[in-house]
Amino acid sequence: MNLREILTMWKKIIRLSRKPDREEYILSIKISFLAFFLVGGIAYLVKLVAYLVSRI
Repeated sequence: MNLREILTMWKKIIRLSRKPDREEYILSIKISFLAFFLVGGIAYLVKLVAYLVSRI
């Protein structure tokens, strides 16, 4: 790929992109927080199980 092709691709991406509306933005925040707490909860449970197993 040369520089001209890369710039053309970037121009297409910029042209197609748009600012999300309020509803779409709120939904993406909810999904992000859900994933954050889900991964954190799983990590906490793994750490708790590892601690309990090491105490035996």
